[in-house]
Amino acid sequence: MINMKKKSISVVILAGGGSTRMGRNKALLQLGNKTMIEEIIDKVRPLFDEIIVVTNNPEEYPMLRDILFVKDTIKTAQKNSLVGIYTGLLTSQNPYTFIIPCDMPFINSELITYMIHQLEEEDILIPFVEGHYQPLHAIYGKKCLAPIKKLLDKEQYKIINFFPEVSVKTICDEEVTRFSKDMICFLNINTYENYLTIKENWSGI
Repeated sequence: MINMKKKSISVVILAGGGSTRMGRNKALLQLGNKTMIEEIIDKVRPLFDEIIVVTNNPEEYPMLRDILFVKDTIKTAQKNSLVGIYTGLLTSQNPYTFIIPCDMPFINSELITYMIHQLEEEDILIPFVEGHYQPLHAIYGKKCLAPIKKLLDKEQYKIINFFPEVSVKTICDEEVTRFSKDMICFLNINTYENYLTIKENWSGI
């Protein structure tokens, strides 16, 4: 197994979505005394030596320090996460990159650490739980760039469509629930109603 030291893997936070259902920038919503993106960065900062935020509006984040901001390298008619993944992989200085969205505040540092330790020579390490991949909580290698670009050139944006062209290793339900029994680590905040409910009960999990 490759010894995946802190310095050999980056983290990319996707903050370039349209937030159409939310009606505002989800990354800047307050949870306790932090914005949602600050909460996420505080959890991942000890694990990675390079933190990249993919956003077309970096001026909205003056409170973030020691962060590399990059804009989407490809313009598409519709907002999609595949462009963000491609941009993050293209930008990162390390051979592997952990991808996370800006609206997943319950991420679990111990689970992410476990995933890093499970990484061998595959191109993707990804949770496959309850019959579904979690492509926005996964580790991608540089070999994913070419097949992702092929999809983007065809204006196909479903992330898992390029998986058959690379090697994929999965983390199963049992492994995930060791760290997050209810799998809340994968919970996205998609609507303002979701946000208000979580904000009311927020305890900084």
